[in-house]
Amino acid sequence: MLDFSTLQVASISSRLAFIVVFLVTLSRHPSEFYFGIWASALGCSLIASFMMLGDPSTVPLQPFKGAVVYALYGASLSASWIGLRLFYERPVSVPPAIVLAVGPGVLYGLMLQVGIAIPWGLSTVFVLIAVSTGLCILEILRTPAQSRLWTQYIVLLGFLGYFSAFVLSVVIIHFASEHFASPDSGVYSLLFDQWCGVFIQIGYLAMVSERAHLRLSHLADTDPLTGLANRRGLRAAMSRRAAGDRGTAGCAVLLADIDRFKSINDTHGHEGGDAVLVGVAERLRSVMRKDDLIARWGGEEFLVVVDRTDDAQAVLVAERLRAAVAGQPILLGGTSIAVTASVGVSVGTMGEVQIDAAVARADAALYAAKNGGRNQVRLELPTVPQPAAAGATWIPAPPVGPSQPIATAIAIREA
Repeated sequence: MLDFSTLQVASISSRLAFIVVFLVTLSRHPSEFYFGIWASALGCSLIASFMMLGDPSTVPLQPFKGAVVYALYGASLSASWIGLRLFYERPVSVPPAIVLAVGPGVLYGLMLQVGIAIPWGLSTVFVLIAVSTGLCILEILRTPAQSRLWTQYIVLLGFLGYFSAFVLSVVIIHFASEHFASPDSGVYSLLFDQWCGVFIQIGYLAMVSERAHLRLSHLADTDPLTGLANRRGLRAAMSRRAAGDRGTAGCAVLLADIDRFKSINDTHGHEGGDAVLVGVAERLRSVMRKDDLIARWGGEEFLVVVDRTDDAQAVLVAERLRAAVAGQPILLGGTSIAVTASVGVSVGTMGEVQIDAAVARADAALYAAKNGGRNQVRLELPTVPQPAAAGATWIPAPPVGPSQPIATAIAIREA
């Protein structure tokens, strides 16, 4: 049989080790203040463990000592809850945190002082501590799906273990008190406490590491000026879609280039050029669908991948994009900068090889739009001979511009 005092020392040692790890991490990353809060949570439970060191597990705590010990455990869980809220960047309400911290100890001491039986005092403490544990569980579960971390479920498992233990303790106190007072119950409780605690503390470290990795990946995939995906980010998104059921679905590639961007830079400086790039990016976001992929392809070029579409629909989308860019001037201070864009359109599938070819064809169509006078949409010309009636030939599509019917952008056959 394991010795209760030995387990107490092991519990104190593990808490002390995690406190050191959290404080060292906080010293290197001061903005991650939740490490300090989690260290304080461990510190409270560490002091409580020291106070109980050597006490028999079968003897209930006296009112004053019990009030201090349970207040420390309450403060530990309250700090854990605060730390989770800070980690998830949610506001912290101080009054509830204070109540959760001191409530268990104050109620335990008062109830025993006025003569209420110890089982009722203990069950009240466990209910309040279970509430704090439940709040920690809710903080993890209420995380939006797009922000969830796999490692947060390690922490969740630890808190679920604590919550179950506190609820079970209340049941045992009132319906099987002979088991609650047995020597074995203290040993098993301490073992379970160490198991849950290690899950939570290691889970904290894993959560921070996973989120940092995801943020670095996002930065690597994002254009810092416009907030759109860069080439790397777009290719990664396209690869993910190609691996799914969209891999063989038709898609359109729209390559938009800001007209006379060098002249804008020369006239308004780099600040004006940056304002135009940001403004165009915002207009692209406003007219594209949620599932469309938008990226700054390089310089003044933007690439849009429109899923599940054909050439006719693609031209409609491209014209909507062109009109959004040219619709209103972009403001820089008190200066209005007129902006237009030329758009090349091609169609393909979401597979990597097909997309590369579609981008090349869209680039050729963009070149034709530039040569045709700018501020217009051009659809790619077919590269494979199309079946046609005798005497029919493919001719280039006329440009779609501000005064041009959109339907004429589709290449037509003329007998």
